[in-house]
Amino acid sequence: MKKFTIGAEKFAEALGGCLQEADDKLKELGVSLQGEQFTRGTYTFFTYRLGGTTEGKPDELTELVVRTLSEAVGEFITDVWERSEMERIVANDFYYYAADEVEYLADSAVRMLAELKDADGMSLRRRHIVDSVAEQLANSRELLVEGLLRFRMHALQADLHRVIEQAIDEYLMELEYQEFVKLLRYFLQAQEPGVPLLHMVCHEEGVSPRLFDGEGRPLVLDEIEGAKQQQNLRDCGVMIEETMSALISAAPQKVHIHLAHGRDLVPPIVETVKKVFAESAVLCSDCPLCEEARTWHPTTNAVDRKM
Repeated sequence: MKKFTIGAEKFAEALGGCLQEADDKLKELGVSLQGEQFTRGTYTFFTYRLGGTTEGKPDELTELVVRTLSEAVGEFITDVWERSEMERIVANDFYYYAADEVEYLADSAVRMLAELKDADGMSLRRRHIVDSVAEQLANSRELLVEGLLRFRMHALQADLHRVIEQAIDEYLMELEYQEFVKLLRYFLQAQEPGVPLLHMVCHEEGVSPRLFDGEGRPLVLDEIEGAKQQQNLRDCGVMIEETMSALISAAPQKVHIHLAHGRDLVPPIVETVKKVFAESAVLCSDCPLCEEARTWHPTTNAVDRKM
C-alpha cells in the first residue's frame, strides 16, 4: 500500500474540494483510494492510501494516482492560491488602487497566465506546476503546498509581479482609451447634426476604411471642413487617424459600418466608431454593399453606385 499526503496552511477547504474531484475522477476509472483529513497546528492535511501496490516499486496505477492528484493541486494553485496572492501583491505594492480595481487587476493577471496553452490545451503555467507537484509526490509521497511554492518554485513570485505589471499597463491603456472616446464623443456632440447617413466600408486590418455618403459618393474631407476639425483635435493634444476625424466632422445622424470580409475580420477602428456613435452606428456584413465591397481592391478610389 502506498500513502500520499498533501497539506496546506491557507485555503484548505478549496484544496480539499480539488482533491475530492480528483478522487471522484479516479473512482470513475476504477481506482479506489482510502482518504482522511487531519489538522496539525495551522495546517490541514489530506491523506490518500492506494491498495494493491508495493512501496518502493513503480507501477502504472501509482503513476495515474500521482498524476491525477498533481493536476488537482495544480488547479488549486493556479485558480485559488495564485489569484489570492496576486490580490495581495496589488493591494500591498500598488496600494493606491481601490478594492474593485485590485480584484479586476488580479482577474486580468490570472487570465493572462491562463492564455498560454500547451498542445493538450492546458495552461503552460499549470503544466509546469503539475509537473513539479508530480515529481515531489513521486519521490517523497508528501507535499506541503506552501513549501513547494517557497523552496522549489522560488521564481513564481517574480513571475506574478511581472504579469501584474503587464495587467496594470493594459488597465491604464484602457483607461486612456476610454478618456479618448469620451473626448471624441464631446467633439461629436458639439457638432451640428450633419449628413443623414454615412457608409463606412471596412476591409482587413491595416487598410483604411472608405467613407461614402448616402448616395454612394466618396466622402471628401474638404467638403465637410475636416481640416478645421482636425486642428481643433490637435489643439487639445489629441491625435486621431483621418477616418475618425472625417466621421466626427461629418457628424452623420447614422453610420452604417460595412464589413467587406465578414465579422471574423473586424478592424479595431470599428469598436471605436461604435463607442463614439453608440446607437447611431449599425454593423453590417451581408448587405449588397458588403457583397460588392468584397470585390474592390483596397487601393481603388470612387465607386459608381447608388445606395
